[in-house]
Amino acid sequence: MTRYMALYTDQRRKLWRNRRVIVMADEQHDNVNHPAHYTKGGIECIDAIKAAVGGGFEGYLVGNIIKYLFRYRFKGGIEDLKKARWYLEKLIVVLEVRKKDD
Repeated sequence: MTRYMALYTDQRRKLWRNRRVIVMADEQHDNVNHPAHYTKGGIECIDAIKAAVGGGFEGYLVGNIIKYLFRYRFKGGIEDLKKARWYLEKLIVVLEVRKKDD
């Protein structure tokens, strides 16, 4: 278990004990904390994004590309693919401008 997951699990237990949130018994159907359309092959999209990107605007663009590719089959379909393409095209422009400036 990663440090993030251990911290998350501990915080969730505290919230449950304090009755501040309702924790669903079946974690597979928790659309707030672990939505199925953001989990593929046991990997959550947020964890994949964190591992794949650094920081800054470029990282933001890459993160959104990953997000929309993760979920397109289960949520937005072609619209999500178009959103991923939009972020990819923006990333290409950012990298081309950077290359010209170097």
